[in-house]
Amino acid sequence: MGGVFQLGTFIFSIISFLIVFFIIQRFAFRPLANMLEQRRKHVESQITDAEQSREEAAKLLSEQKRLLDEARKEAKNILDAARVRADEQAREIIQKAEEEVSRILEENRAAIARERDEALAAVTQRVAELTVELTSKLLRDHVTAEVHNEMVAEAEKRLGELVC
Repeated sequence: MGGVFQLGTFIFSIISFLIVFFIIQRFAFRPLANMLEQRRKHVESQITDAEQSREEAAKLLSEQKRLLDEARKEAKNILDAARVRADEQAREIIQKAEEEVSRILEENRAAIARERDEALAAVTQRVAELTVELTSKLLRDHVTAEVHNEMVAEAEKRLGELVC
């Protein structure tokens, strides 16, 4: 009764336990194990996807940094080229202005020389005329026409030597 071991009950209990165990294993443990395996695979898949996304994000970030660096370099090159072009244009403008100034100065110097020569020629001509007029008034009665012409020629010759 209370403390007696009964072999029949023991065997029945073991058989009952094994039957219940196989039933639970078949209908509870296997589906539960399959569900846990699917969950594990799903988590692993998500972890793999997350790692791939992180790697892809790192690649994209690296690419963006590279593109940004290239854009900065290109902008710097464009600015440098613009500065060089501006300097060249400034030099060209200054050179053209200096050439124009030189041309104007040369034209003005030539005009001044021409006007000086014309004024000097006019003054020489007028001095010659006045000299002849004055000399003829003074020597009208004392000099013959031939001597007068020689004196005029001599005066013109000497005036021409003085001017040149």
